[in-house]
Amino acid sequence: MKESPGHRFIGRADELRILRQAARDAVRESPRIVVVSGMAGMGKTALVDRFAEEAGEELTVVRASDAPPKTGLPFFTVTGLLADGGAEPSARRRYDPSRTQPSVLSMGGAVIDLLGSSQETGPVLFVLDDAHRIDPESLQAIGFALLRQGAERVLTVICTQHAARTVRDMGMADLLSESDHIELTGFGPSETRDFVEDRTSRPHAGARLRSLAVWSHGNPLFLEAALGAFGGNLPEDPATIRVPASLSEAVGAWSRTFPPAGLAILNMLAVLDAPASVPLLSQLLGSDRVGADAEALVEQHAAVWVPDGVPTLRLVHAGQRDALYVALARPERNRMHLRVAALLEPPVRWRHQVAAAETYDAALAAELRDAALCEAQTGHAALAAEYLLASSEIDPDGERRQDDLVAAVRLQVTGGQYRTALRHEEALLRSAAGPQRDEALGLLSLAKGKDSRACSYLRRALDAFAARGDLADAACAASELGVAEGFLGLGQQSLRTAEYALWHTPDEAVRGLAQANLAYGHALIGGPARGLRHVGHLPLVPSRVPATRTDALIHRGTFRGLSGDLTGAVGDLTAAARRRSLGVSRISSVSALTHSIWCHFMLGEWHEARRNLSVALDIAHTSGRPADFFALNCFIAVLHAFSGRFDDARAALREALALESSADFARPHFHLAATRAVVEFAAGDYEEVVALIGPVVDMPVNESRSRLYAVRHMPLLGVAYARTGATDRARSVLRGLEAAEPHGALLPVVVHWLRGAIAAADGDPEAAARAYGEVLAVAPDGGDPVVHKAFAEEDLGVVLLAAGDPEQARDHLSAAERVFARLGAEPSRQRCRTLLDSLDVSSARAADGTYFCDTLSDRERDVADLVARGWTNREIAARLYLSVKTVEYHLGNIYTRNGIKGRRRLRDLMQSRPG
Repeated sequence: MKESPGHRFIGRADELRILRQAARDAVRESPRIVVVSGMAGMGKTALVDRFAEEAGEELTVVRASDAPPKTGLPFFTVTGLLADGGAEPSARRRYDPSRTQPSVLSMGGAVIDLLGSSQETGPVLFVLDDAHRIDPESLQAIGFALLRQGAERVLTVICTQHAARTVRDMGMADLLSESDHIELTGFGPSETRDFVEDRTSRPHAGARLRSLAVWSHGNPLFLEAALGAFGGNLPEDPATIRVPASLSEAVGAWSRTFPPAGLAILNMLAVLDAPASVPLLSQLLGSDRVGADAEALVEQHAAVWVPDGVPTLRLVHAGQRDALYVALARPERNRMHLRVAALLEPPVRWRHQVAAAETYDAALAAELRDAALCEAQTGHAALAAEYLLASSEIDPDGERRQDDLVAAVRLQVTGGQYRTALRHEEALLRSAAGPQRDEALGLLSLAKGKDSRACSYLRRALDAFAARGDLADAACAASELGVAEGFLGLGQQSLRTAEYALWHTPDEAVRGLAQANLAYGHALIGGPARGLRHVGHLPLVPSRVPATRTDALIHRGTFRGLSGDLTGAVGDLTAAARRRSLGVSRISSVSALTHSIWCHFMLGEWHEARRNLSVALDIAHTSGRPADFFALNCFIAVLHAFSGRFDDARAALREALALESSADFARPHFHLAATRAVVEFAAGDYEEVVALIGPVVDMPVNESRSRLYAVRHMPLLGVAYARTGATDRARSVLRGLEAAEPHGALLPVVVHWLRGAIAAADGDPEAAARAYGEVLAVAPDGGDPVVHKAFAEEDLGVVLLAAGDPEQARDHLSAAERVFARLGAEPSRQRCRTLLDSLDVSSARAADGTYFCDTLSDRERDVADLVARGWTNREIAARLYLSVKTVEYHLGNIYTRNGIKGRRRLRDLMQSRPG
């Protein structure tokens, strides 16, 4: 199609200046995100199009929009973006719909790859058009990708009518400054004059222009509509102007100035609510002149051509579509919907049939319900929910309408569409009371992190289902109730509801969730090893665990880590985090990553822990629950504390405290107290450790959680008791740890370490040295707990030094210092260094590699570590969820700052690190 002649672009000089500066920053490898907001018709898309045109060939444009609009389908926009954007093979591998269901992690990674490959020809302008219409899951995936940007040459422009909501849905609410937001308002008098005179090609009196500016608030779409309605012949007396009172009336009046054939095209595009090809429009309108008539519309800025293999037309703006649609008389609108429905196939046909329905339609509702059942059985929960929502609008039976609404919400929650589901909460609250309603409200409460409230709703639903004999529904509610009970630490209750569900249903998804709840209940009652026995039925290889057992797989990984099998835990949790689990789970991919982070921490793989923490935070920002942020902030505090950044650790604790105070149940208090104690242990304040966690673990209400998470905090509490002289309390802790069933090296290591601390406190250095030596002799079964062994080696050096054996003390303190230096555990390293200096040990740097790492940022250290393993830049980018360009940027900084000549020297330096 030929390019249409255009009018002059009016105004927006300041806004264009902001975009130009942002583009200059992006060209210099400093990625920028700019939000452009304003009401419908204000010219958001026109501004960005003008900027893109002005930038010419300097920027490669990548555009995402909800066209055709399918906001009920998760990842609809991102899927279209990847299909249309020429995603490179790595992006397609990261999300292959034939292999896995999409998740924020997989789809966000694919967007990272797409933006990375798009930069190969130059900087990128990434535009999200009408972002307020884009499905929440796509916004989350795109937000995740943007949060992962490093040295990208990408300027992202987000056009939306609802800036705060869109940015919040993308998980970036706290990350954008005021300077990154352009709020478009209407034209002033001078711009209104320029606009009107450009459109009418003649001057007008100032009084009339001011009147028009006041009426329209300077909204370009209002102005365009009014000018079209009056044909540019405004009355001499502004008081006689009878302009329509609303945008829809203005657009309706404007549209009536077009020839009938052009008006028919506009109306049909409004009804279709999607771009349409000329052949389709020809069929719908019964005309062979659609192409020529469409050209006339394009020339008058009423429509635009869409780049495609087939000539395709769309309306200029979503606001134009909405106004045209409302301006159509309902009988005519319904006839047009039925014309579309007669020509197109389901599911598009159903959408138009529902839109045209003037009365309830039992047959159509039944057809939609059958389609929903079919989609649900094939795992397409989002499509099933869309059909059920449509059925809930047109079914003549009120009870069935409510059932469909409840079922749709349940599918959305179980499919991970939390934010989409929460849109229907008010409708559910207005619906008639009943067990289905209570179940759906319970699921929404789970989605919001209100677990006590969820427990109340789901218990009521279970009892009501059981009372009327609906045992399958009761079993489903029981499995969901077990999730809430487990999160509340109610082990016995979780067991009972899990057993009830298993007894009353053959459904594999329900049984999978119930078995996971059963295992968690046993773990709360008897510890992680007991829970581990109840997931023994799962295949040993994580990839072979069925999708319906994903919750149980995450539990197995968690129990493995808490029993001491750290590497086995990492395998399970990493595999589970990359899935999109089926069924209602309190364990999201964020929770799986959080548990894996702790395992990496204890294995001494702090770089890996930081990498997973970065990914988990970005996912939590986009799709997490409050509990996810609480757990992550607790770990952030621990990591900062052991790294010697105590101010940052306490800031993270304040974040966790704010989240704990907003919870509707009390159990976060236990985890917060335990975290604060770990932070004080890192600071060497053992009396504060005892004061913080000692009373909390003794509370009966915390007994189950203390037992389950014992390996993370009880060894530190026992050592703190010993170092403050409370050896009887230390022995009590020791007995509890000795009674636990080990599944790896971690438990034997912490038991021997605590024995050594007690012996040292009792004044028996020989027994202490033996115990610490036994720590170092423990075989690395299930992974080597490097951190605890380093603590024990430091303590062994201290004991030997006090016993008058400086040479052996030097050896052990030096070994511990090397480990702490590699980890970045500065307080512990400094303690060792101080003792070594007291032995007159040379403080010369032991190895170039150790101290070279001190010059690197966390992200640079991640990249360098993988280079040392022989990974390519592309492999590193995929592992760290970065673009290849960002990896190259970090390597360039490393080389320049340290005078490194190439990759081989970097690898040698990294591999020369001790430990």
